[in-house]
Amino acid sequence: MRKKITAMAIILAVFLTPLFWTNTVQADVYSSYNRLAAKQDKGEDYKITSYDGPSKTAVIAIHGGGIEIGTCQIAKSVAKLTGSDLYTFEGIKKSRNSILHITSTRFNEPIAKKLVAKSTRTLSIHGCTGSSRATLVGGRDKALAARVKAELKKDGFIIRTPKNSLSGCHPSNICNKNASKKGVQLELTYAMRKALLNNKSLYNKYVNALARAL
Repeated sequence: MRKKITAMAIILAVFLTPLFWTNTVQADVYSSYNRLAAKQDKGEDYKITSYDGPSKTAVIAIHGGGIEIGTCQIAKSVAKLTGSDLYTFEGIKKSRNSILHITSTRFNEPIAKKLVAKSTRTLSIHGCTGSSRATLVGGRDKALAARVKAELKKDGFIIRTPKNSLSGCHPSNICNKNASKKGVQLELTYAMRKALLNNKSLYNKYVNALARAL
């Protein structure tokens, strides 16, 4: 009987884990922005949007456009609601935007580095795979992360704790390269992002929750 229970537990783990833990990290084509810029054309393959104002809070999305859909829209909305500084890097290729992905610990585009460096609070919006609607909240700024979790939960959104490379805790992660050396990284599952993009009311509720947290 014990063997049957154990076998069933293993089967359930195999099938249920992908619903929440969706870390399908692949090796980046480019290890730095300089290498990407040498091969890809700005304005044709990717575009950068930034607003560097008086705010000490920065909202960023470094894998926007066709790289991780929905992340730029969310970052722009939250920045507008809060008056925060903004940075987005968007893949605009007709296909294969995934090759423009530079992992957060190696993302060194100069405009982004400068904008983040002067901020004391940084919120970085990312997307991961996943068929369950959830937001994985990570990063080194535990106080801000707690507020983000609380505000999202208040509006009924599911929160999960990220593992491994999605944790956003590495000191070299761009969200932690700010003046306080700590930021927050959000990973929204594909299902979560699609739901937000397809439901204006839900989208507004989500971005307003993040705005309240900031």
